[in-house]
Amino acid sequence: MKPRSINIFLLDGDPNGIRVAQISMSTIQAIAFRRNQLKRVCGAFPEIERPGVYVLIGGDENEPDRQLAYIGESEGVGARLSYHNSNETGRDAKSFWTDTVVLISKDENLTKSHARYVEACLIRSVGSNPRWTIPNMKRPSEDAGKLPLPDRAAMDEFIDQTKTLVGALGWDLFREMRGRPAEAVEAPQPVSQAKGSDGLRFFFRGDGFAAEMHLGSSGDFVVQAGSKARVRTTTTIPRGTTAMRRTLLDTGVLREEGEFLLFTSDYSFPSASAAAATVIGASANGRILWKLPDGRTYADWEANQDNGSGTLGTSLGPPEA
Repeated sequence: MKPRSINIFLLDGDPNGIRVAQISMSTIQAIAFRRNQLKRVCGAFPEIERPGVYVLIGGDENEPDRQLAYIGESEGVGARLSYHNSNETGRDAKSFWTDTVVLISKDENLTKSHARYVEACLIRSVGSNPRWTIPNMKRPSEDAGKLPLPDRAAMDEFIDQTKTLVGALGWDLFREMRGRPAEAVEAPQPVSQAKGSDGLRFFFRGDGFAAEMHLGSSGDFVVQAGSKARVRTTTTIPRGTTAMRRTLLDTGVLREEGEFLLFTSDYSFPSASAAAATVIGASANGRILWKLPDGRTYADWEANQDNGSGTLGTSLGPPEA
């Protein structure tokens, strides 16, 4: 991650309407719009007919707490999107599609081979975020869009900037949700000794669970590898938490380990309460349940950052359960 300056042009002055995002001094641009705005976008931005990559985004009807993202490429993106839009049946139908992001180059140096390489890399990238599902029926092979070394270097930068632009436009499908891979946790370890917890550490412990959390660089809530979640759930567990636990089990982030569910890798949650509910298997107010070693809650720490009391000494151990 590195600092970037991004310019976003609002075609109608509406932050939820047609947007064009560009990283300063870059030749890449991302055009974001709703499916029903396709015809207008094709008229306003003729460069959409160049080679490029596109992402079709929508909700998953079978899993309300997850989203779908179809990633494709074409040597004429506008025409390809029009084809998808008119195809209501068959394998190419995209009934879930509501939002679109098109990635093209402002110059004319991007070729179909470049686009195929970018598409393959982006599809593989989404696999690290279990909140998203890729409905692409055919996954690219390792040598898809194989390029000479200089071209690969240029396209790797294109891919890096694509991830930044898509995130800046509001979709986190390329965001890394996992930290250390599953192989890094060979056996359950005392949560107070888990690695990768530089800075503030918050603990949540009780009957059947013992977890440790730190704040990520983006302000997200990262439950650390080696943390233990409770196997059983209660009737108060939110529907979204049930779906999340199932997803984490399916993707191997959580693994049944005796009387616990073990976090096999670090995992990022959008809120303290989402993290706590996943750990305890019930509805939970994470702002008061996650605690510093000195007993202060996350809410206490957050409220007192401005007066200098948000720092943490290193001599304190985990709070008592």
